[in-house]
Amino acid sequence: MAFETLLTERRGETGGIFWLTLNRPEKLNALSMTLFAELREVFQQIRTDRSVRCVVITGAGRGFCAGADFSGGRPPGLLYADQESESDLEGGRLFFRNESEAYIALKRLDVPVIASVNGVCVGAGLDMVAHCDMAVASTAARFQVAYVKRGLFADLGGFYSLPRVIGWRKAMEMMTTGRFMSAEEAHAAGLTNYLVAPEELETKTMELARAVEAGPPLGQKLGKLLAYRTQGMDFESALEFSAVALAATAVSEDRREGVRSFQEKREPRFSGR
Repeated sequence: MAFETLLTERRGETGGIFWLTLNRPEKLNALSMTLFAELREVFQQIRTDRSVRCVVITGAGRGFCAGADFSGGRPPGLLYADQESESDLEGGRLFFRNESEAYIALKRLDVPVIASVNGVCVGAGLDMVAHCDMAVASTAARFQVAYVKRGLFADLGGFYSLPRVIGWRKAMEMMTTGRFMSAEEAHAAGLTNYLVAPEELETKTMELARAVEAGPPLGQKLGKLLAYRTQGMDFESALEFSAVALAATAVSEDRREGVRSFQEKREPRFSGR
């Protein structure tokens, strides 16, 4: 895959780790319209590629993502209007769809997604990290809900994912004050799984990604699906869905391999079948 604002690489024992780098280092990887569009495209491609077992998202250079970048063209509509602009509600709504569809495509991925946060992570960048399933951060990282400093809110889903990841009170503080959160504070709040020195970030991220790659793809995908889809259900209804999913994994080759490897006292070799 060749992109203007993204770098892609396959890593891991089976090539199952899809390493995705936001590649606008001169802008701290701020999300241009081109980058939004390319993210949507690559996520959609990954979703139908069974060889992908894990996705890692990181940033080139010294930043992870400095939020949205509209320097190449001001979006229309009331959402971003100034005193000289003409209000166009429908234009603004449709323009916002260009951004939001990228994040919808991210949330639709059924494989585990890991954010590898190498530096500043604000606005839409923080939303992206909150939407990932796991995160590893460098101590050089800093986090901010930058929207509120511009009179807006975490419109690309931060309002939805942040409270679920770091808890209600901490999320409300960030979303209403716009203050920066250090890597250490973010880790303590649960935003990241691991916090490491900058020179250890890639190694630790790969360690986690390799562990995911070695797992059973069917079980992982169904586990992730149930985790997200049953959040609003009562316990008994969730278990009814689990029973249906269990039947699909019980007859899989991965299930048989899991039993064989246990009996033979060796590590399993899952195929995703």
